[in-house]
Amino acid sequence: MRSHLRTSGFEDTVIEETLDSLTSQGFVDDRAFAAAWVESRVTFRPRSRRLIIKELIDKGVDETVADNATEDIDDEPIAMALAAKRAGMLREVDREVFVRRLSNYLAGRGFDYGTVVRAVRAAWSQDPRS
Repeated sequence: MRSHLRTSGFEDTVIEETLDSLTSQGFVDDRAFAAAWVESRVTFRPRSRRLIIKELIDKGVDETVADNATEDIDDEPIAMALAAKRAGMLREVDREVFVRRLSNYLAGRGFDYGTVVRAVRAAWSQDPRS
């Protein structure tokens, strides 16, 4: 909010007074925002914990607040669920293409190499072709 107000041309003193007022009234709460963001991401647009933390920090949330808001996220089941869902779209491709596309999909959502490998292997083992 601070950076948006600054780029809109407001003076620093006006920005700080406004933010102080909004904070004291409970309208600016990074913890609540971070919790809502995490819940939304996990439910509707799953990402890795690491990527969600980055998104929060990019939005101006303190790193400690972002870390605390995401502490309950376990990447493994999220990646497994995404891989199983996405595998259904890859029924017509051979194993090499399946692995490449699914790996790229999961990596693009911030999952680390080990998690991607385990999720892709699990998805392939559930495939009727395997």
